[in-house]
Amino acid sequence: FLGNIKSTLAVYTKMVLFSLTGAAIAALLSAPNSAAYLAPQLSNSVATGKSRAFLATYNTKTSSSSLAFHNVDNNNPTQGISALTMGFMEEFMTGRDDQTRKAANEKYLAELQKRVERINELEASIEELGDDEMVAKTEEFRKRLAKGEDINGQILEEAFAVVREAAWRVIEQRHYDVQLLGGLILHDGRLAEMATGEGKTLVSTLPCYLNALSGKTSFVITVNDYLARRDMEKMGQVHRYLGLTVGLIQAGMNEEERKKAYACDVVYVTNSELGFDYLRDHLALSPAQTVLPGNTGEFDGFCVVDEADSVLIDEARTPLIISKQVPAPANKYRAANTLAENLKEVVHYTVDLKNKNVILNERGYKDCEKALGVQSLFEEPADASGAWAPFIINAVKAKELFNKDIEYTVLPDNKGVGIIDSFTGRVLDGRRWSDGLHQSIEAKEGIEVSEQSKVIAKVTYQALFRQFSRLSGMTGTAMTDAAELEFTYNLKVTPVPTALPIARRDYPDVAFRTREAANKALVKEVVAAGGGSPEGRPCLIGTTSVMQSESIVKALAEEGIKTELLNALPENAARESEIVAQAGRPGVVTVATNMAGRGTDILLGGCPSTMARLKTRAVLFD
Repeated sequence: FLGNIKSTLAVYTKMVLFSLTGAAIAALLSAPNSAAYLAPQLSNSVATGKSRAFLATYNTKTSSSSLAFHNVDNNNPTQGISALTMGFMEEFMTGRDDQTRKAANEKYLAELQKRVERINELEASIEELGDDEMVAKTEEFRKRLAKGEDINGQILEEAFAVVREAAWRVIEQRHYDVQLLGGLILHDGRLAEMATGEGKTLVSTLPCYLNALSGKTSFVITVNDYLARRDMEKMGQVHRYLGLTVGLIQAGMNEEERKKAYACDVVYVTNSELGFDYLRDHLALSPAQTVLPGNTGEFDGFCVVDEADSVLIDEARTPLIISKQVPAPANKYRAANTLAENLKEVVHYTVDLKNKNVILNERGYKDCEKALGVQSLFEEPADASGAWAPFIINAVKAKELFNKDIEYTVLPDNKGVGIIDSFTGRVLDGRRWSDGLHQSIEAKEGIEVSEQSKVIAKVTYQALFRQFSRLSGMTGTAMTDAAELEFTYNLKVTPVPTALPIARRDYPDVAFRTREAANKALVKEVVAAGGGSPEGRPCLIGTTSVMQSESIVKALAEEGIKTELLNALPENAARESEIVAQAGRPGVVTVATNMAGRGTDILLGGCPSTMARLKTRAVLFD
């Protein structure tokens, strides 16, 4: 009888296995008795020949379970490929998670839609209020919250209705219903995925106003100073109209200016400026020397991050570092550079281009030790200047991995080495490579070796933003990183419907074996679209590096197509906004690096105000 039950259970186990999520299987395995039976069943779910099967184990000593997915060869059962290398398990789990997440988001949006309808019902009464009465609403909301009214209750709908009316009166922009949805999502501490052009900046005014009423600062995080100033100047008008104070943090501000800006109700600041202010506050010797709200060096307020996928995922592990300068052993850097010039690849070292690393082999170490007259490259010398190994390795890295005018540039008058951002082509002002690499590159270029840095404080964006008690974000692409955002920041991603159906047509990606073949196909597409001709369609080409953008411009020039190049090199900086503003004119071909959040709208047909400015300038100066 028991045997029949076990046989039946085994059949059903195999049938339902592929409909269970990893969490469900783990729950089954963690249950006493059943785990000891299910594990062998999962392991034995193998068909003839080569097949795929779940391999589950249950550790009776630790009462823990683990799940893997393998390719199993019955003819050679000792060989297997894990789920991670196959990708099948990942696809299976991701597919189930995406379905669950989509169903939950649909239910969540349906609940929010009811609140949007109630906000719309308040619109008629709010429209009748005068300007003074609108400002009085802010004080009314503050008193109600101070008395203990729930910020997520009726006051939320009233505040959103007031902000919508204020935006229409001040900047003549009225929030669409889907933008109200976005505001509600941000207020709930989620990440709103909104398509490009759906007005994310306007959406942020809703939750920032509401949360600022509690007396705590609302932070709006942007990716560069230009966007922070633009958003403050435009959206700040709405907050000021309603009686709130608005602050702006920019590079170059002194301590008093920063403290005054951070004391405002709503603060516009870049992620890097916020991070460095946080570090400086923790190095302060007294509360009076801090600039963040509360004089504690900590965050306590609402935060909305624009371009959240870039800030919270792409740059999450890149540390912000404050360092102090200490004397560098210049002679040692120059000697290491001379030695590196005489070392040969393969003979003395190997180059790992993917990981930007070099590895000295045994002969490399021995020849270096012989040339320097030391017993070991890892021994600390009597002068305490440091072992030779890092100096030599950095010198070889500078020789093999870092190229002038690609990864770095020599600053005017040989005042040092400037790092070039590979994505934008900008020279990163004030940024330096650590661990002696910067000095090694200076020695390579034959300029004066600068003082080296010693780290005294550092923090990653991941650690920084997890400190906010109320964190939210908005971006155009987040669903692909939904699981990581939820796991790392507890930020659930919710896509916001578009106000109108999307007219853009998205075509499938095309892959080529070589960069040259891809460039040829790209040029053909531009020619077919009429790029470069007065009657053709405007073409925007995005690239991932300065080098790639320049090679595409060269390829297009060979076909007689004139292009506008935008890669943020210093010579292009002055015309940056003009190039982007006119990228929508007929036949204009623009090649640009992937500068997320450039902040200038591309209007089909071109931007009339920019054209008027250019014409006026031509008349005045020609």
